[in-house]
Amino acid sequence: MKTILLFTFSILVALPSFAQLGTAFPPMDCQNVDGVKSNVPNSLKGKKSVLCLAYSQKAQEKLQGWIDASVHNLILRSSEKSLIPEEPYDIHAFFIAMLTGANQNLSAAAEGQIRKNIDVQLHPYILVYKGELEPIKSKLKMDVKDDPYVFVLDEKGKVIYVTHGVYTDKAMDEIEELIAEEE
Repeated sequence: MKTILLFTFSILVALPSFAQLGTAFPPMDCQNVDGVKSNVPNSLKGKKSVLCLAYSQKAQEKLQGWIDASVHNLILRSSEKSLIPEEPYDIHAFFIAMLTGANQNLSAAAEGQIRKNIDVQLHPYILVYKGELEPIKSKLKMDVKDDPYVFVLDEKGKVIYVTHGVYTDKAMDEIEELIAEEE
């Protein structure tokens, strides 16, 4: 009986974290660090997408591992082991810094730091969101402030995969499996 209760409790605790699967990703008006505006997910429809979001300084620090791995595994599809890069995936991939609340006042400085510290070739993949945090955080169940969140969207903008925290090879393998699947 104790085992059944423990199992039931674990399922109930885990369910909220997966509640966003199958739901439409909420609209976010963003712009890249070069000022090009886009609306996520509306501008992404037609291709699978990988979106990495961070809304705190600590989350942005953890996001760096995802950026490094995503550039090699998803965008360039190269590794130190291969002499010839593979054909890139036909996907959208973006890293979204969420500047909300009082942090919106610091957005110009933050964008300047991003432009200065990020390779210019990655500028198109770095988006900045300035707006309300709570509706997006609530809809996407982004409850751990200090973690970056990674979402995979299908071609219609629905969430098909979610993870959060530091980069792991296991999570990247799961993401690559999903984006490599043909519809």
